Amino acid sequence: MATTFEDCKRMVTLAEEKGLIFMSLPFDLNPVFLAAADFIDERYIGKITGAEAQLSLPGPWRNNWYYDKSVAHGGAVLDCLAYPVSRLIGLLGPASSVMAEVNTLIPNRIVGGGKKVNSDVDDNATLILQFAGGQHAVVRSLWGMSFKQNNTLIYGRKGTVALNDGGFPLVIHTLGDAITDAEPVHWRGNDNCYVPFRRITEQRDETVIAHFVRCLRTGEQPVQSAQQQLHVHEILFGAYQSAETGGRYALTTTFTPAVKLDPHIWDTRSRFI
Repeated sequence: MATTFEDCKRMVTLAEEKGLIFMSLPFDLNPVFLAAADFIDERYIGKITGAEAQLSLPGPWRNNWYYDKSVAHGGAVLDCLAYPVSRLIGLLGPASSVMAEVNTLIPNRIVGGGKKVNSDVDDNATLILQFAGGQHAVVRSLWGMSFKQNNTLIYGRKGTVALNDGGFPLVIHTLGDAITDAEPVHWRGNDNCYVPFRRITEQRDETVIAHFVRCLRTGEQPVQSAQQQLHVHEILFGAYQSAETGGRYALTTTFTPAVKLDPHIWDTRSRFI
């Protein structure tokens, strides 16, 4: 959205004061995401116990401003982490705090065409998001892999929701009842796994541009609200602050999630599970 959290807040505040239509990327409302949201339910996965997400890759092959902090203001955190963080909080709702380790792992880098560049931007970032129930989500971005990985996993006491993992668009692993309208698969060596192709195809398939144009025409605010994406961006900039200070950054923003979870799904302490 911007290169400082202060600028992000100014944009959102001004849009709200003026009653403007405001939408910030990433846009997560694709059929796989929407289908995944249907399965974050105690019937399938039990109580939520944690999550993981990442967008990691070899690093941009371009040799322009990407690796110059004076121009880019940041590296993997600002370029890549917005995507897995956005998916996680879009599915789970707002987090309460973030802790992070962020550094420059490869300062002398070979990029496209074999060109050698000096980099001073972050290329190695690990975040721990904490949610109100005490659950942790580990979010990673590493510009040092030999391939691209862009997955999201929501863990429950008796199941898992996995997006874009193991060659499947969406896998539901459940120790509960079988999902009758889905294709049984083996995922990560596990039985009781299903790919809900039918549920995916039944979802609304509205592209980011189509959604934005519809909002402009109808006067509706985008489903992914300005406050939701402001929360994403506070997590990113809070991660930088946490890495610099070595402490936990308490998040100040919140939002009303479009995905409505039963609040009891977070309660892992009141009874035996």
